[in-house]
Amino acid sequence: MMRRDSVSLWIAVALAAVAASCADDTVDTGADTSSASSDSASATSSGSGQGGDAASTGASTGSGVGGEVELPETFVVRGIVTDGTAAVEGASVLQGGGEVQQVTGPDGTFEIELTTSLPGRPTLVAGKIGYRANGEEFYELPEGPIELVLRAAEPPDGLGYLYGDPGNGSPAHDTSTAFCGHCHTTFVATFQGSRHQNATKDPWVQDLYAGVASARDGEACDDVEGLVRSGKVPGSAADRIDRCYVGDGVLPDLNGCGAAGDPACDDPELPANQRPEAFGQCADCHAAGMDGPAGGRDLLEATGVGFEQGNHCDACHHVRDIDLDAPPGTAGRLVMQRPKERVSDAPGASLRQVMFGPLLDVPNGFMGGSFQPKFMEGTFCAGCHEQKQDALLPGNSLDRSRWPEGLPTHSTYSEWSESEYAPGAPCQTCHMPVLEGMFNSIDVTDADSAGIAGGFRRPPERNRSHAFVGALDGSTPMIDSALLVTLSGGPGETPGFIQVDAEVANIGAGHAVPTGEPMRSLVLVLEVDACGETPPASEGNAIADAGGTLARGRVGEDVGLSGSWPAGAARAEVGQRLRVTRPSGEFLDYPGIGRFADPALGPEDKGIAVMVPIADAAVIDVVGNTIVTDPPIDFLVGELLDGDVLWLGEAPDLEEGAAPRALAGMPGQDFARITVDADGRRHIPHYRAVDLASDHRIPAGGEVHSGHAFALPADCTEATVTATLLYRRAPLELARERGWDDTEHVVASRTVVVQAR
Repeated sequence: MMRRDSVSLWIAVALAAVAASCADDTVDTGADTSSASSDSASATSSGSGQGGDAASTGASTGSGVGGEVELPETFVVRGIVTDGTAAVEGASVLQGGGEVQQVTGPDGTFEIELTTSLPGRPTLVAGKIGYRANGEEFYELPEGPIELVLRAAEPPDGLGYLYGDPGNGSPAHDTSTAFCGHCHTTFVATFQGSRHQNATKDPWVQDLYAGVASARDGEACDDVEGLVRSGKVPGSAADRIDRCYVGDGVLPDLNGCGAAGDPACDDPELPANQRPEAFGQCADCHAAGMDGPAGGRDLLEATGVGFEQGNHCDACHHVRDIDLDAPPGTAGRLVMQRPKERVSDAPGASLRQVMFGPLLDVPNGFMGGSFQPKFMEGTFCAGCHEQKQDALLPGNSLDRSRWPEGLPTHSTYSEWSESEYAPGAPCQTCHMPVLEGMFNSIDVTDADSAGIAGGFRRPPERNRSHAFVGALDGSTPMIDSALLVTLSGGPGETPGFIQVDAEVANIGAGHAVPTGEPMRSLVLVLEVDACGETPPASEGNAIADAGGTLARGRVGEDVGLSGSWPAGAARAEVGQRLRVTRPSGEFLDYPGIGRFADPALGPEDKGIAVMVPIADAAVIDVVGNTIVTDPPIDFLVGELLDGDVLWLGEAPDLEEGAAPRALAGMPGQDFARITVDADGRRHIPHYRAVDLASDHRIPAGGEVHSGHAFALPADCTEATVTATLLYRRAPLELARERGWDDTEHVVASRTVVVQAR
């Protein structure tokens, strides 16, 4: 191993050699450059501060005294890139705002051409993955070679780092560099209200984590048979509040705590030996911005900036790399690298900041910019948006013959990577749209102030919104432009019948729709008006449980042939709907996602039995264990048969913003990833899941047909058919239990008039 003094001598010799090679190119203008030296010093110091150091460590720019020198249109700069002790191989060297001109070899030397034609001060920049970029501004021609020192951002993660506040994107609030919004005003403003900003404090996330219905209290809690107990106020250090505990929850389900008569799992006053120890990996992705150790944390530990700002700027830009072989989130796949190096050896010296991002040329020492190209790739999003999990509940296990790598509860990244959109149109293309009219990410920079402190001009595709646009965001929600719904119809083969075909095509999303959280679904509803009546279906599928149901029963199991249905009768109310579906003996052969896209699987293996909707009647009374309808069910279907399924539901309200209704049993189709727990419950929160019953979501570039036939009433020759596609964020039953404000979003609606023979 070379001694340090030997290495320093080697660098000096290399610099001397570079100096000799450029001696003939040196231009002595004889100009007075004292003001230029002052400007350069000012620019350098503006790139320094708490958490940073000087932006440039160049050897010499030949500063003199007097006025600034007018530089030629182009000039050559030579030098060496080092880490302060040895040459750095593989460093990219470029002019700030330009393209890479050279990558250093083993000796670290370079020779590139700078130009005054680019906006701002001509600036030499070097950068390399794993190092902080460095640069040198030129106010006159250099007298000799330049040494650019790149400081490594060295593992391990600096646990003592305290995350900074992004601010709110308002100049009146973000008044110092303590806030990201002080310089990156527009970026921070677009981040406000985004899914990433709300990742930790989202009440739905917090409800499912603790097993509570935060929107319910008092009588509203009694309505869902919940328990009012004392628990922790999310985002606080130890504040307590009465909360409504009901249904599933990560903490009670994984830890066996919170039973009736016991304190809640999240009660801050629980003795240490009774506190939960299993946290379901929720915080690893939902609270990346928490101070302290990364991975395996309790979501309720998030306070302050880590709670209010969620997965904020200072957290994301301390992701050094993405390790696809590690667990998602801060548990490993997001390789966190918070700074631990100091700007000097002096006691109390500031941390040497490092901020990872998609640009090579960010030599501002205050930022400590470090190039990581994965910020521009879909791979970065895989840090959280791809998950194959083990069975999390105690005593549960997966069928490893079906799921050898774990249960794919989130697969957005793999859906994209296997589509025609990869790699050319990564996630950022749609979810971080271009912000037109910006010079770069710093709102106050222009062509005159570009340089180390203010950054360099960026092409429009590099100035992207940090709103992380989701399915329902935008003046035209993204999901509306991603899906195309068509509807056609004609006479059936038999007189008095009509055929209807609805198609849903994914024409704009680079992943399946819906994607992400598996509780989401699409519901395609067909309504048929035949001379004022709703005709029965003779062919075609019915909406299943993802469309929402108040109760479900199967004839021969919990429903008698006479229609006696104790569980349904106990929940039935006048004004609801009773629907009957009948198995056709066939199974749906759909495109499928992941395992369910395997061409070796037959339709039965894909798990969706075709159930024909044969009756839909209004509930007018409940007599004992029998639901009385108008018209009577036996009038509509004759006799019930073994295997028929009864669905207790509601009349549809398919208007935008309406409260979701229970639509299972109606003609149509639902599109969802159906999770199943060890008790056989379907479409449940994914942390409980041990299997997938089906995955009928619509793949990127895919289309799904839903064919139906209806018998028209006597003397009726035409029907008006309407197909409405709804997007829902959560299962109906769960949303109602928790009091969530889910509403119908109408993606599209199509109507045709169909003639019978």
